[in-house]
Amino acid sequence: FLMNVRAAVLVLLSVPISVLAALAVMEHYGISANLMSLGGLAIAIGMMVDGSVVMVENIFKHLEKIKEGDHGIALRITEASKEVVRPVLFAVLIILLVFTPLFSLEGVEGKMFTPMALSICFAMFASLLVAIFIMPVLATYMFTKGIVHKESPVLAPIARAYHRLLRAALLARKKIVGGAAAAFVLTIAIVPFLGTEFVPELEEGTLAIRVTLAPSSSLTYAKDMGEKLEKVLIENFPEVTYVSARVGRAEIGGDPEPVSNVELFVGLKPVKDWVSASNRPALQKLMREEMEVVPGILVAFTQPIAMRVDELLSGVKAALAIKLFGPDLKVLATMGEKIETLTKSVEGTRDVAMEQIEGESQLVIRPDRSKLDRYGIPVDDVMSLVADAIGGATAGQVISGNERYNIYVRLAKDFRDNADAIGSLILQAPDGAWVRLADVASISVEQGPPMIKRDDVQRRVVIQSNVEDRDMGSLVAELDQRIQDEIDLPPGYTVVFGGQFENQQRAQAKLMIVVPLSLLMIFILLYFMFNSMGQATLIMLNVPMALIGGILALWASGQYLSVPSSIGFIALFGVAVLNGVVLVDAINRHIDDCNSMDEAICNG
Repeated sequence: FLMNVRAAVLVLLSVPISVLAALAVMEHYGISANLMSLGGLAIAIGMMVDGSVVMVENIFKHLEKIKEGDHGIALRITEASKEVVRPVLFAVLIILLVFTPLFSLEGVEGKMFTPMALSICFAMFASLLVAIFIMPVLATYMFTKGIVHKESPVLAPIARAYHRLLRAALLARKKIVGGAAAAFVLTIAIVPFLGTEFVPELEEGTLAIRVTLAPSSSLTYAKDMGEKLEKVLIENFPEVTYVSARVGRAEIGGDPEPVSNVELFVGLKPVKDWVSASNRPALQKLMREEMEVVPGILVAFTQPIAMRVDELLSGVKAALAIKLFGPDLKVLATMGEKIETLTKSVEGTRDVAMEQIEGESQLVIRPDRSKLDRYGIPVDDVMSLVADAIGGATAGQVISGNERYNIYVRLAKDFRDNADAIGSLILQAPDGAWVRLADVASISVEQGPPMIKRDDVQRRVVIQSNVEDRDMGSLVAELDQRIQDEIDLPPGYTVVFGGQFENQQRAQAKLMIVVPLSLLMIFILLYFMFNSMGQATLIMLNVPMALIGGILALWASGQYLSVPSSIGFIALFGVAVLNGVVLVDAINRHIDDCNSMDEAICNG
């Protein structure tokens, strides 16, 4: 736009200098160069160059009338720098204030976005130093000769059209202000229809399929089922490049899963090469139909990274975790099934499943105290017999180098592999009488819980669900209301929504407090900068006006209001205020030289 190669090069030099300085500071403070921190630098590039653009543009204007051989270039550059150093300084301080709310985020969202905020702040501070110190010095070397003014073939017609529109707008002030206010009100009316979520769902290019079998399934059966499902996917879907099945937990114990859970990791070709379906939801539907031909399995689809994030958030491998807390496992199972059925009827839910808290075959031995009392046999003798005969008793150790292994002695398998054999175990009464275990205790195989899970010392059961074609916020609101209206929970039983929804609520609640505080601090900073309440208020009006485009963009693209989009709005506020600072400062500089305010506004 300046039609000068040296000016363009000078401005561009500010970017690598600022980025390298920011990276050096990050390295000094031990901030790793990861996706979020480098993403912050990418976001900051546009803002980093702003200060240098303003500085170089003002220097350029001052040097346009300098002729070759003139010795006043350094003085002109100094004067030009002094004119804009104040707005540039305050503009960068405002950007730093705008991003302070990100440091208040907690939990997973704090871990995700704090590195980005740090990298942006370091980069902006470095860009400030570059703009006010390095750019003027470099300009003395770049512009040693006089600058001949050239009108930009791109900017000139735009500027002329803008000036005509601006003068027309100044003649229709009430219409312009009224139209802006109406646009803002209509945009705010769209907000309730946007919907909310924690983070947008990404396309990872792979699938993670969780197959749940009956709790009593053996390792051999689960292994065979995994191999069978692998063949189903590979043979029926040409989009699949590989399928890897995992049964139970890994050796390191990072995934404490029973053998009744089979996880399939499915690699996919690029979407353009798919023939069975055109998108991931449609492909998942076809895969589900092929897999559910196998009886007795429950199939849930997700993606590997999304599954890990969901598991870290709530302990379940789904986006939404409906946690039912209570003391009695049977009541939890009954109420959980009702909530599961209700959840399936809510629009937008998929892969709804309740944790398995029943169905594990267990051998239960209950001593009959009245019979034991008749023989004078203590209950402890019964428990010791069962523990030693079935579980085993330590009889010594085997030492191999530095390693020690216990030696366990227990009954041979033939004497402990069924209830009748265990019932034939012999107890001796104090008077010398021999008594069969079956005569003084009941022995049966019952269905029990495979695992009892707790949160905050309370027993709980989780109904997990993924969300499809609907935002998380409205789905949870509807589900919460229906649970209150349609399910009568006994006293002492409560429902809590976890997973991504919990993090979204926490992050948005924090931002609703911190963002207004940061805007208040920016307003105070603007007041001290311009020493005018009116001008500070005028600049802050950019913030609600900036919302119009952002909200309309979300609505038009079908995106929901999420934590990342909220951070986008925070960056938008900073840029809007920065532009307002530069514009109002330019208008102020022209007031004394112009005959009217309208002329000062147009020149500014």
